Amino acid sequence: MSKKLQFIFGGIIMLSILLGLSIKYVFNKDNKNYQIEKIESKENELNLTTTYPEEHNKEIPDTWKNRKSIQKEWIKVEKDKDGYLIYEPCDGLPERIKFEKGNLIINWRIEKEQIFEYDKFTRLIGNKAFRLDAIDVENKIRFEVKASIIDSKNGIVLWEFDNRKWLMTPIENIKKFRVIKNNCETGKKTELQFLPTENYK
Repeated sequence: MSKKLQFIFGGIIMLSILLGLSIKYVFNKDNKNYQIEKIESKENELNLTTTYPEEHNKEIPDTWKNRKSIQKEWIKVEKDKDGYLIYEPCDGLPERIKFEKGNLIINWRIEKEQIFEYDKFTRLIGNKAFRLDAIDVENKIRFEVKASIIDSKNGIVLWEFDNRKWLMTPIENIKKFRVIKNNCETGKKTELQFLPTENYK
């Protein structure tokens, strides 16, 4: 390697130490060309805590007999190569949906909760699904929500609304799932990515 290249790489290495960067260099066999393959700030390294359930019976009924039999509060579920889990993000809280006093309330991860009044309830597919016609209380926008039991053994229901698809489970099942928490006491961290909702089967 020429003295000029040695000088350049010496400067890069010193800068990476000062900035807390992890840098990997790749050279060809003649040591004439190089590229920086990866630059990763140590400050962005994930600090994850995984909690495993002591109880595993997540099963829910495979139909809803009537509106009153629908569980009142739900929490979002993700899926990775090891199965279903509940993810606690660095920024915000797991998404939730709940029924309360004639309203459907959606708790987003970061944004404020959204309240919908529903005026029509329709059972679908032999009581394995239902549809709600609702209206956004604040913005007066019509809204349709559909929920379908897709995996009763694992307590999983697919909720569809506003071009979104969420896998959810009743809130009482929260301790029966693996939970991954993205700890970020000292600053913003990259959020984990999971399998698309279409891969739930």
